[in-house]
Formats: sequence, C-alpha cells, structure tokens
Amino acid sequence: MRKIVLMGLVALISINMVACNKSTVAKINDVKISKDEYKKTEDFLYATGTIESKDKSNQVNSDILSFIIDNEVVYQAAQEEGIKVKDFEVNEKFNNIKETIDENPAYKEKLKEAGINEEFLKKQVKKDLIVSKYKENFLKDIKISDKEIKSYYESHKDEFKIQEVRASQILISTLDDDNKQVSKEEKEKLKTKAEKLLNKVNNGEEFNKLAKKYSDDKNSGKDGGDLGFFSKEDKNIDFTKEVFKLDKEKNAALIETSYGYHIVKITDKRIVTKSLEDSKDDIKYRILNEKYSKQIDSLYKKGKITIT
Repeated sequence: MRKIVLMGLVALISINMVACNKSTVAKINDVKISKDEYKKTEDFLYATGTIESKDKSNQVNSDILSFIIDNEVVYQAAQEEGIKVKDFEVNEKFNNIKETIDENPAYKEKLKEAGINEEFLKKQVKKDLIVSKYKENFLKDIKISDKEIKSYYESHKDEFKIQEVRASQILISTLDDDNKQVSKEEKEKLKTKAEKLLNKVNNGEEFNKLAKKYSDDKNSGKDGGDLGFFSKEDKNIDFTKEVFKLDKEKNAALIETSYGYHIVKITDKRIVTKSLEDSKDDIKYRILNEKYSKQIDSLYKKGKITIT
C-alpha cells in the first residue's frame, strides 16, 4: 500500500502510531505497532474510502502494515533531521480538515465509528505535516527533463489508457439551503421520490424530460441530465465507484452519496489514451514518487524493522 502514501492520499491524515501495552504486529526501531493500533488504522482507511473492505478474519494485511511502516520510518527520519512545524500551520490544516468533515455528515459518522476524534486528528495532522515537509525537502532540487518524461511515456503507454463513461443523472438532493443534511424523516421522503422517478425512467418515460423537470443538479438538468464523458477520478469517489459498475443501455440505477440520491443511466463507454502533452504533469509526479519510494527503501535498510 505504499502507493497510498505516494499518491498523496495521506495528505489528509498520516497514521503514525505510538507504543502501547497490547501485543505488537511490528517494531520500527524503538517504536512498537500494536494490534489495536493496526486495527484502528485499518478502520480509518476503510472509513475514508482508501480501502474498500476490511479483513474480518483478524489477519494482518501486509499492505496496511506497509502503509503504517512507511509513514513511521519517514517520520523518524524527519525527526532526526530536525524538521518541525509551527503551531499555526497545524491549526490551519486542522481547521480546514474539520470544516471539510463537518460539511460531510456521512463521512463524519464513519470517522466517529473508527474512533477518530479531534484530539487524535490534531496529533496526526502535525505528524503528517512533518512527513510532508520531509518529502518536500527531498524532492525540491530534483529536476525531471523532457527526455525523461518522453521516455517514461513511451515505455508505459498502456498505463495512460483510461476508461470513461458517459452518463445522465437526475439528482434528488438531500442537502438544505445551508448545505447541511436534511432530517431523517425528510430524507426518507426524498428517497421515495427518487425511487418513483427511477421506476418512471425504467418504465420508459423520457430521461431528459424528467431530468429537466426534477433534477436538483441544474447544470446537468438543463441538458437533460447529461454529464458528458468522465473518468473515475473526475467526480466524487462514492459516485464513480458505483457508476462504473453499471452497463451501457441497461436500466437506470439509484446511487446514494452525501449529495443525495442519483438516478443514473449509462449512455456510452470508451477507452481513451491521454496524449504525452496531457500526461506530462502526471509523468513528472510518477517519476518523482519513484525516486521518493527509493528513498523510503533506503530508510528501511538503515532502520531496524521487525514484523512480529
């Protein structure tokens, strides 16, 4: 799961654990990782959508353990280099995250279930900022030439093929005028409304007319619900992970997200290859992350890591 670290998904929170009295799953230099701490990390990654399912067999997932160890070895290296962050940096990042969480009640509830409270969150924000500064310091003087970028593109061309779908939607929003979730009672009424619209669509009524009349997404609604072509990364992950499971020209489906109920119908699918020009920033990002990955490997070799 090093990819999680390198792709920036720990920009929200970096889980760097401290020792406790429970049985350990690993030891990184003098820092122990307990089984309880491992499970909390797994719960957190599941709550944030970084992993799609949890291991119910109580086994240690090597990817999640690698994620924990990666962050810990970098954090320890940052401490050795004297990298610090100021309180105002921590508070600013924490407040931004808290505001984002407060705007998404479903996400907030998942974090609560995972045991992520404000005290825990603030500690992890501080560690994450330190880890980020270490990475920034390591990468700041590395230059990537156009020749390197072109060579990478030519040798990894298949990786720049992406699937796109074209879909239409009717959104029944569950947010009030203040962008807050409506009451449970009101939400049930809205769900019933969405289900009735779904039945109308699947019984042959014209999607575009229903979208123009009922959709709370006015941008797509005026176009009959058409969202155009998009990839998995272009829209909300809770939306796209369900949309990309749907088949072209099949019945519409009802998808729930933090925005509300989406009646979605797939109208087309395609595979496109991004051009070199459009891929340059992505390629540079990948090359830099490969170099950073090698740096993490060197920290592994220097440290004393025991898997128990």
